[in-house]
Amino acid sequence: MFIGKVTGSVVSTQKIESVVGLKLLLVQAYNIKNGRLEVTPRTAVAADTLGAGEGEFVLVTQGSSARLTDRTKNVPCDAVIVGIIDAMQEGTNEVYKKQKD
Repeated sequence: MFIGKVTGSVVSTQKIESVVGLKLLLVQAYNIKNGRLEVTPRTAVAADTLGAGEGEFVLVTQGSSARLTDRTKNVPCDAVIVGIIDAMQEGTNEVYKKQKD
């Protein structure tokens, strides 16, 4: 799994049947370094099964694990959003806390 931030979406009008109706999001990977979130150069297209929105930090699983959710079973996807992050902590340091609307 990795921590990422939703930066946008991918629209594809032509796709195989098993992917129709699946929301695809661009996710920029992040690391935690010295108690701070740090962007990495890695970006993934992830299937969204939870309704994540742009700007939210998410948990992304990849590889064969990405096909173990109810929605992505038998779907040829390599990355799936499996969690929307509310807070992150490293040791006693709060790295991130989601702002309430």
